Amino acid sequence: MLHLFPLLAQIEAEATLQEKSFLSLVLDADPIVKFTLLVLMFFSIVSWAIIFYKYRQVKQAQGDSQSFWNAFSQSKSLQDVVNQKGVRSGPLYEIYQVAMQVAPLLKKRGKTGQLERDSIVQRLAQTREEEIYKLEQYTPFLATTASAAPFIGLFGTVWGILTAFWAIGKAGSSSLATVGPYISEALIATAIGLAAAIPAVIAYNHFVHRIKIVIKMMDLFSDDLVSKIEEEIAS
Repeated sequence: MLHLFPLLAQIEAEATLQEKSFLSLVLDADPIVKFTLLVLMFFSIVSWAIIFYKYRQVKQAQGDSQSFWNAFSQSKSLQDVVNQKGVRSGPLYEIYQVAMQVAPLLKKRGKTGQLERDSIVQRLAQTREEEIYKLEQYTPFLATTASAAPFIGLFGTVWGILTAFWAIGKAGSSSLATVGPYISEALIATAIGLAAAIPAVIAYNHFVHRIKIVIKMMDLFSDDLVSKIEEEIAS
């Protein structure tokens, strides 16, 4: 009968551990583990804020660019583009605006030479880089979260395991009641680290792909725009 007491004690300890809620485990965690969890929560909250913001921004930029390019393709001249019912915003529209500012100056000089053409291309390339910066803004934080969060969670895990070994040495017992809470803290740190990293890496890859599409549209549109400027000035 005596050999049943350790088994009953272990069962009771497991039941007590199961009754502890997730919140209580976090509140009772080691200060280092708590700080690790706060850092991971910061990364997660900021990442989700960026995800929602960039999703709307990139989606609108791609839609506006496609709509403006359609209006540009249906126009007989550069001036007719503004008469088309379409979008008056987006990366392609900004490039068009810059081109319309430069084109009248070139018309006064007659036909465009290589120097004038290079000037147009340079101005459009500068606008292109500004639009790319707007699209890529804040996305590096998602990449940082995706790469750093698992290691921060791993740090919390290692610290929780070290604390568990310290508790074993102090109590002189390796029972579940002694090491269970510390192991739980360690696993929570790992889980939150992955919970912060996984959405960040998925969103980052998604935005990079969508931004590349918009960049390709800007490149093709810039070439068409320069060609149309040369045609109108030459005519």
